[in-house]
Amino acid sequence: MPSDTRPATEVARPSSGSRRRSRRLAAGQEALGGLVALALSVIALRHVLATARVDLLWYDGDSVLLPLVERSVQLGQPFEWAMSPALFFFPELPVYLLCSVVTATPQQALALNGVLVLLAVYALVRAAANELMPAARRSARIAVSAVALGLVTLLVLTESSATATSLELASLLLTTTYYYGAVLAMLGSAVLVLRAVRAGRASGTVLVVLGLVAAFTTASNPLYVPWSGAPLVVTLVLLALTRRLPWRPVLLLAGTVTAGSVVGYLVRIPLRPFVSLDPSTYVQPSRAGATLGFFAALTDSRAGSAAGDAGLLLLFVGVLLSVGGTVWAWRVRTSRTVLVAAALPLVTVVAVSVGVVVAGSETPRYLEPIVTAPLLALVAVAELARTAVRRTRVHRPRRGIRLVLAMSATGVLLAGIAAAPSTVRAVAQARYDPAACLDRWSDGRDVVGVGQFWTIRPLAAYASNNVQLLQVRDTFETYPWLVDLGAYRDASPTFVVIGSRDLWTTPVEDSLGAPATITHCSGFDVYDYAGTAGAAVLRRDVVGSADDIRRERGF
Repeated sequence: MPSDTRPATEVARPSSGSRRRSRRLAAGQEALGGLVALALSVIALRHVLATARVDLLWYDGDSVLLPLVERSVQLGQPFEWAMSPALFFFPELPVYLLCSVVTATPQQALALNGVLVLLAVYALVRAAANELMPAARRSARIAVSAVALGLVTLLVLTESSATATSLELASLLLTTTYYYGAVLAMLGSAVLVLRAVRAGRASGTVLVVLGLVAAFTTASNPLYVPWSGAPLVVTLVLLALTRRLPWRPVLLLAGTVTAGSVVGYLVRIPLRPFVSLDPSTYVQPSRAGATLGFFAALTDSRAGSAAGDAGLLLLFVGVLLSVGGTVWAWRVRTSRTVLVAAALPLVTVVAVSVGVVVAGSETPRYLEPIVTAPLLALVAVAELARTAVRRTRVHRPRRGIRLVLAMSATGVLLAGIAAAPSTVRAVAQARYDPAACLDRWSDGRDVVGVGQFWTIRPLAAYASNNVQLLQVRDTFETYPWLVDLGAYRDASPTFVVIGSRDLWTTPVEDSLGAPATITHCSGFDVYDYAGTAGAAVLRRDVVGSADDIRRERGF
């Protein structure tokens, strides 16, 4: 009589139906996590659109850089851009160009790009959770990642000014030109290092990808080195010196990051014509004292409102997570990955904060890693807490935690659904009225004009393609900063845009004579010099100085 029993290994093997159900459950959980992340991103975007912060997202002189690049490409102008030390070639420009393909206006492309960045933050933290919490339930890893993005969203909700010169750092992630690429590379590099630490060896794939990230990001933005490369190397070496990490993978990882960064700097040599200032010009140690006072004043200003106090408190919580997580992980001798994930944010926050002061830089956006680096510490602390609770065999409270998380997720989804229609409507209907006034003045004619940086850049990004604007100093010489010098080739400027806040060393009429007509728009006037002697002066000074700059740069 045949036996009904089967070998133990065969009994233990899940059936194909069970595997399918498990895969569907996993896919459902990941989809729910993605929806929560999307809802949080929409909530953050809606807040920015509803406050003065929208000017920084859509109409700031720096923020419109990539729309201007895309416009220049469409017009077929020579690619002779004068950038800052950050070139935005990777990943900012490709991502924005893809966003512009599926959208109809620069506002829509910029909004979509901002949402994608926040989703990328969630995805990278989610990848870090896989490395740090391998024994935890999938739902726990997803929940921790969503909480991390929730912390960023809460920070965004405390920020509402129109300036980038403040301690409102989280909402900068939504913009395309305030270094989100370096932030994502920082998180991505950390995930790759955690994978190698968890495996106990640095695989060839991890080393190659890590080296490529370091090389491409450094070539595009040298901030990768102080934000990510140096803190990674310092953290790994310190932990190896204290015998918490083996030397072989540490040397391989540190060497790869260093080599990738060096290659990135070497790649910048042939890209030198595109760089307007050497990064070393931003380092002024003699101004360290003044910089410390500057940031103290910014902190005092930020603390002048309830929202500002809440923002500072959330930043402080991130620092506490980094410090507390490092001490906790060190004392309980937890897994190496948790120790690295807790210590790396602490080293990063210290390095960035001290580095900005020592460099004498009064640029708050260089502190952006203090927003995102502690997200890794949050995941590390969550794993420390989970393992501590399991050791005590206290399981009932987990039901309460699950209930709170379920209610929070439901609340976020409902808030995201409620905010989505108004957000989509605001993005779809966004128009830049000053540019419309300039379009009406041009009346479909192909015209070229000049103006100063803060006044003309949003006009240049949002005006019709028949209107071109060239960036000049108050002396009518070309201002080679975040502009395509190719647009100046054989140009014939005939009008001047004069903003209400512009400062001209010599009045425009004293330099060019009386204009043929003056047209008033909101925030600026259009001085039309077509058919006057002033047009010849414009062409001589503007186009001639641009020719000299192009020759100096080697274009």
